[in-house]
Amino acid sequence: MTLSPAVDPVPVAAGLLHEQHVPLCWRGLRYTARVVRPDPPEHAPAPSPPGDTGTPAVTEPLLLLGGALQDMYSWPRLERRIAPCTPIVLVDLPGTGTADDLAPDQGFDLLTEATLHVLDRLALPRVNVLGTSYGAPIAYRIAQRHPDRVARLLLAGTTRRVSAPVRALLREVADHLEAVVRGRGPAAGDAGRGADRRENAERLVDVLINKGARERVEQSDAARRLLCRQFLRTSPAETLRNAACHRRLLDADLIPGGGIRGVPALVFTGEHDITTTPDDNRSVAATIEGAAFVLLRHADHMAHLERDREYAELVLRFLRDLPLDGLPFCTDPEYLPRPSARRAG
Repeated sequence: MTLSPAVDPVPVAAGLLHEQHVPLCWRGLRYTARVVRPDPPEHAPAPSPPGDTGTPAVTEPLLLLGGALQDMYSWPRLERRIAPCTPIVLVDLPGTGTADDLAPDQGFDLLTEATLHVLDRLALPRVNVLGTSYGAPIAYRIAQRHPDRVARLLLAGTTRRVSAPVRALLREVADHLEAVVRGRGPAAGDAGRGADRRENAERLVDVLINKGARERVEQSDAARRLLCRQFLRTSPAETLRNAACHRRLLDADLIPGGGIRGVPALVFTGEHDITTTPDDNRSVAATIEGAAFVLLRHADHMAHLERDREYAELVLRFLRDLPLDGLPFCTDPEYLPRPSARRAG
C-alpha cells in the first residue's frame, strides 16, 4: 500500500503548552475540565497549514468530547498538533475518568447540561466543538439547543442509532464484563478471569478496528495492540464504568430529532469504519443544514490513532474555514442539502 506522506500541520511544541485543571460540581456530581493552551500565548503564534499564507488564527477554543473508553488525557497526539493554534478544553464528564459515577438512568441529556456548565464555568460564550463516537451525541445536542454557543461543529464516528449487530455485541460484552467483575462469570480462578478479560478485550477491539481491512488501514495492527493493552489494564471499577457507557450507547435515538441549522458542520470518519459506518455518518450529516461530509482514507473508527497528523490537519482546516477539496488523505466533501422535517427526525 502506497500512501502520500502527511505534512505536519503544526510544529510539535509540547514544551510550549500549559495545562490547567478546573474542578466542577453540577447537581452534586464532581468532575474536572482540563484546558491545554500555548504558554505563554504571546510566545506561540498560531502557525498556518502547509502552503497557506495569511490564514487567520483560530479564535474560538476547541471543546473536545471523546469516546466512551477515553478520558481527558486520551488525546495527546491531537493536543500537540492543535493546542499550539488554539486552546483545547477536555473534560472528564460524570461516568468517565476521575469524575463521579453516573446513574444508569442518566444519559446524554444530563451529560449535555454538564458540558454546558463547563463552558459557563470557564466563561466561554462560544466554542468550536468536536464530538467523537460517544461524545458525538453530546456535541450534537449542544449545537442543536444552543447554536449561538457553537462556532463550528465537528462530529467524528457518529451514528443516529447503533446497528443491530453492534448493539447485540455491546450488550453481550457489557453483561459479561459485569458478571466477571462481580465474581459471577463462568470462569474460575485468576487464570480464568484473565482469559475472560483478554477475550473481552479482543472482542471490543474487533468492534473498533476493522480487521478485515487491516492491509488497507494505516497503523491498524499498532492501534489494535494499543487498545488491547488499554483494556487489559482496566481496573474492575473502570470496567463497570465501561459497561455502563456501552449500555448508554444502546439508546435507540442517539441523535435527537429536529436537526441542526445555523451551525457550520463537518461530519467525518474513516472510510473502513465498521463501528459507525460511512453511511451512518452520512445519515447524521444529512440532519445538519449545509454540513460537509468526508471520509479519511486508509482509516477506520480509530482514525485519530491511525492517521493522527491527517486527522489534525482536517480539523484545523475546518476550524480556519479553509477549503477541504483536493486533500490527498480524504475524499472531497459532500455538502448535504437542508434536511426535510422527515429526514431531520
